[in-house]
Amino acid sequence: MSSNPEIQSLVTTNLATVCVESALTGIFWVLYAASTYLLALRGRERAAQAGSSPRSVFKTPMFIASHIIAATVTAHWSLTVYRLFRALVQFMSGTEPLYFYADIAEPSEIAKTACLVATVLASDAMIIYRLYIIWGYNKWVIIFPVLTWCGLIVCGVGLCWQFSKYKLGEDAYHGEIGTWITSDCAMTFVTNLYCTGCIAWRIWRNRIRTQSFGGRNLMSALAIVIESALIHTCWNFFFLLEFQLQSVVQFTAIDVWSPVCGITFMLINLRVALGWAQKAYSHSRSASSGFSRRLPTSSAHSSAAYPLRKHDLSSAVVDAVPYSYKEPYALSPRPCPAQDSPSAYPPLTVNITRVVNQIDDNGSSVPYEGEEGEAV
Repeated sequence: MSSNPEIQSLVTTNLATVCVESALTGIFWVLYAASTYLLALRGRERAAQAGSSPRSVFKTPMFIASHIIAATVTAHWSLTVYRLFRALVQFMSGTEPLYFYADIAEPSEIAKTACLVATVLASDAMIIYRLYIIWGYNKWVIIFPVLTWCGLIVCGVGLCWQFSKYKLGEDAYHGEIGTWITSDCAMTFVTNLYCTGCIAWRIWRNRIRTQSFGGRNLMSALAIVIESALIHTCWNFFFLLEFQLQSVVQFTAIDVWSPVCGITFMLINLRVALGWAQKAYSHSRSASSGFSRRLPTSSAHSSAAYPLRKHDLSSAVVDAVPYSYKEPYALSPRPCPAQDSPSAYPPLTVNITRVVNQIDDNGSSVPYEGEEGEAV
C-alpha cells in the first residue's frame, strides 16, 4: 500500500476535498434557501387565488425532494469534515491518517457513501419527474429511466454492502468493489443522459414552432436545461473516467459529487420557483402573436363586399371590434355577399393571439405566462 502513489497522496487529496466540498456546499445552501422561499411564496399566492390551502405547496414532489437532498448533502459534508478531524486527531493520535483514509470499510466512509447514493437517487428521481411533466404526463417516455433508476438502487445498496466487506490492502479497482462502482455510475449516467436528451428535444420542438413569432433565441431558452442537466451527467462521466484511470483525482471527484448533484437539482428547482420552467401542455394551438391584418374591402374585390359572420374560434381572440361588447369574430368560411349595401364595412384591425392551456407541477391549470413561462 505504501508504494502506491495514489494511496500516498490520500491525505493531501482529502485536505483539498474538504475545501472544495465546503465551497460547493455553501453555494448549494444559497440556492436551496432561495428556491425554498420562492416556492413557498409562489404557492401561497396561487393558493390565495384558487382559494385552496397554502400548505399544498409543501406536498409537491419538488419541494419534498429539495429537503431530502438538502439533508443528504449536508450529512455528506459533515461526514467529510468529521473524517478529516478523526484522521488527523483521533485515529492513532493522528500519526497514521493514511491508513484511516485507505480503509473504505470504516463506518464513516460507508455512511458517507450511503449519503451520496441517496442524493443521486433523489436527484435522478426528480429529473425523471421533470421529464414526465415536460412530456405532458406521458408514462411511456419514463419507463426506461425508471428501470435504470431501480437498477441504481440495487447497485447503491450493493456498493455499500461491498464496502463493509473490504479488507485493507485489497485491490478496489479490479475486484467486486470496482464492478459495483462502475455499475452504479453507469446506471445514473444512462438515466441522466436519456432524460437530458428527451427534455432538450421536447423543448427544442416546442420552441422551434414559435421561433418565427418573436420567440426567444433557441439557445438561450435551452441554456439552463442543458447546463443544469449536463453538470450532473458530465461529473458522473468525469469520475468514472478518473476511476478507470486509477487517478488520485477520483477521490476529490467522488466526494464533490454530492454537492454538484444538489446544485444541479436546485438550479432546476429555482427556475420552477421563479415560474421559468417548462410546463406541461394539454393542448396548444398556434396563431401569429402580435400579428394584425385588415379585412378585405370592396376595393379589393370586383363583385361585392363580404360582411362579417359570427364564428367561434378557440384559438383566436379579437381585441378590437366595432361593437359595444367584445366577442370572437372572424371571416366566415362561407362568406355571403352583402345585400343592398352600397359601401363595405370600414377596415377592421384584428389581433390574433395564442391561447395556451398549461399545467403546472401540481397538475393544476395555470394561465399563460408569456415567453418566460415557456423557457427552461
